[in-house]
Amino acid sequence: MALQFPLPVAYDAIIKSPINSNITISYKQPTTQTCATAFEHQKQYSGYVNLPPFTLPAPYQQNYSINTFFWFFEARSNSETSPLTIWLNGGPGSSSMVGLFQEMGPCEVVQLPNGSYSTQARPFGWDRSSNLLFIDQPTQVGFSYDELVNASVDFSKPNPFLNESLVSPRPLPLGKPSWLFKNGTFSSGQDENTQHSTAIAARACWQFLQSFLSAFPQYNPGTRPNRTIVEPAGVNLFAESYGGMYGPAFADHFEKQNGRRLVGDLPKSTLEIRLDSVGIINGMVDYVTSALSIPQFARYHTYGPSLIPSLDLLTYQNTMSDILSADGCRSQVAACRNKVDAAVSIGADTDIITDRLCGAALKSCSNALSKLASRFDRSLYDIRVTPDIGSSDAYQEYLNLDEVMRSVGAQVNFTQSSAAVAGAFEKCEFNILSLVSATSTLKTH
Repeated sequence: MALQFPLPVAYDAIIKSPINSNITISYKQPTTQTCATAFEHQKQYSGYVNLPPFTLPAPYQQNYSINTFFWFFEARSNSETSPLTIWLNGGPGSSSMVGLFQEMGPCEVVQLPNGSYSTQARPFGWDRSSNLLFIDQPTQVGFSYDELVNASVDFSKPNPFLNESLVSPRPLPLGKPSWLFKNGTFSSGQDENTQHSTAIAARACWQFLQSFLSAFPQYNPGTRPNRTIVEPAGVNLFAESYGGMYGPAFADHFEKQNGRRLVGDLPKSTLEIRLDSVGIINGMVDYVTSALSIPQFARYHTYGPSLIPSLDLLTYQNTMSDILSADGCRSQVAACRNKVDAAVSIGADTDIITDRLCGAALKSCSNALSKLASRFDRSLYDIRVTPDIGSSDAYQEYLNLDEVMRSVGAQVNFTQSSAAVAGAFEKCEFNILSLVSATSTLKTH
């Protein structure tokens, strides 16, 4: 039998949140080589903030458990006075381990001559000047989970991690190599068991930060040595790709919570989370703008045809027509936004007709770019390369090693992207954000 179930985890501590006794924080200190930092004195903590069902306030109360995975790293020097930077990858549904291991985290995965994996410090990791907190959110992203489900994964299927593709654990089928069929432990895969909009994700993240900063006050930027008062927790929130939605929405919610605390609507025991900065990397901030810019850049980029072929004229014209025609992407997005605007103006919720209208707009824009991608043999993220060229995914194998999962306290096998979260947002998110912008047509990191 091909086994890859996470082994039982022994945490260094399981404590109740000082803010809400129903919330627990389970954490441990990973071994220094699990993510090798520049200096061994840099402390690391990883684990879960566990929110039981119905922790989120009305009207967003959830009937599922929220077990949010985090991995924290001290700055290389003066961690007690360093700022705190929070990193979120996008998707929606992509793990923040992407940022940790492929972008700006303290370490990177390397393959040794014998084929095994190790890590080495990243020279220009952001831990050079800041404490770092990576969060896998919403629920079911990366190492985060709602409930634990054992299942078999057949990697010969086109989408092996879709809920419909998973089957109950079973022996390795005859004739299949062991690397093609694995047993593991995963989230439920149910798209109703996650925060299905940025608005709800913001509320869950605020609850997470309340608990994390209370459990680790030494890393709260508002708590400094030799101070007798706790100042607002000035943190830096950086979010990538779909983070163009996460960043502003999370910041807005945090500020509203600060205002509620100021007037007494929230207990004084809650922390004021003041954002010193919000950073958006490769952000999706407006659906139509992004849909238009991709074919325009592919057609009229300045690299020159001798270096990078341009999108052919016919495909360009057809794509722009799909976006700009009377019943195309742009007009359907406008109709969605107008419908939601009308509902909001009278204080009403959106209805199933609006949901379908906005869902059709999402599909229209996605289809336009999908047809472009099928004709343009270049990565839509970097047209200098073909779609099959990208950064190494070795870290995904690394994070599923038994010793690594035990070291970080993982309760589930690692998956980079959650189909459940992506599906939930596709169903529910578009109309919520349609007043200002809409989500990415591409499932980005």
